Amino acid sequence: MTKGKKILIAAIIIIGVLYIMGRNGNKKDDTFSTLQYPQNQIALINATVDAMSKSKKADNDMQKGNALRERSNAICSTIGSLFVKDWVGIISNIDSNSDGYGILSVEINNDIFLKTWNNSVSDTFDNTLIRPGTKLFNTVSNLKRGQVIKFSGTFFADDQTCINESSLSLDGKLKEPEFIFRFSKVTPL
Repeated sequence: MTKGKKILIAAIIIIGVLYIMGRNGNKKDDTFSTLQYPQNQIALINATVDAMSKSKKADNDMQKGNALRERSNAICSTIGSLFVKDWVGIISNIDSNSDGYGILSVEINNDIFLKTWNNSVSDTFDNTLIRPGTKLFNTVSNLKRGQVIKFSGTFFADDQTCINESSLSLDGKLKEPEFIFRFSKVTPL
């Protein structure tokens, strides 16, 4: 096989892989566009997406910090209660910690996650990990990554970001926020 044919085959493979990756991304976008969101979920998503956009355009970390402050203010003024009912999303991670307690992460829109802590030390005060033997654990353990669900539960108040967000960096808080959440009910759709 000539060098030119090898390059052509490699290019075709790369284009095919990129096409498949793009189609998978579109599938998730299509799923998000078909979900029926409650008003308070829409408010959180809009505030978060707006902050993501401002963060991408920011010239420095002070501007990013301002985008985070604006997101926090918007969430606090529109979300209402820390308890939410019948929100919808896609399971992005389902796992357990070393003690067998359930870990759950749900993507509610592109790169916006609600999740339990993933270890007992971080979870000491919040009790987000899902206890084995409970109805919630039994339901969640039978679900799969990528599955669309309806859920209810509670956020945790935070003085700086309105609701507790677990990212360690400013960029993480803005680009892929992970809001800590205690799930009380999960139902497959």
